[in-house]
Amino acid sequence: MYGGAQTYACSCVPPRSPSEEFTKSDAVFSGKVVRIYETTRKEPEIRERVPKRAVVFSVNRTWKGVNETHVVVYTGFHEADCGYPFEVGKEYLVYAYDDTDWVTGICSLTKPLSLAKPDIEAFGKGKPPTQHVAAEELKEGRWNPFFPYMIVICVIGFVAFLYVVQKRLQK
Repeated sequence: MYGGAQTYACSCVPPRSPSEEFTKSDAVFSGKVVRIYETTRKEPEIRERVPKRAVVFSVNRTWKGVNETHVVVYTGFHEADCGYPFEVGKEYLVYAYDDTDWVTGICSLTKPLSLAKPDIEAFGKGKPPTQHVAAEELKEGRWNPFFPYMIVICVIGFVAFLYVVQKRLQK
């Protein structure tokens, strides 16, 4: 490591069948990407905040683990960090895993919905989500690593301001 954050290359095991992936996944749903934004999230395995893409889905059908009308799924930025190349406006069948948040990547069987016919035939029709969650309720949750420093600077500035005011009042 040369002064930057640690990175990990993506290495996938051979793909599983749809039924195996269904069993291993914590959530399986289909939906349309309505928004993608950059954020960071704490990775449980490495205990560090790392850059991620947050993908907001409008859920159409659900088979497992998701009952909300809108959900956020996290993925990497590129295939090198296992990121799935989601595009706004397109529909996908998503296999997600729960490690404090929904996550997915290129190693899962996540795919465009147009290529998911064999998966859906194996699972059945699924059901529509029943818990209404507006996309606007899904906060971007951006973490600014300089935020704690900004607080300290503001406190120091406020104390300095009070000191100057007090000195002026004593004159």
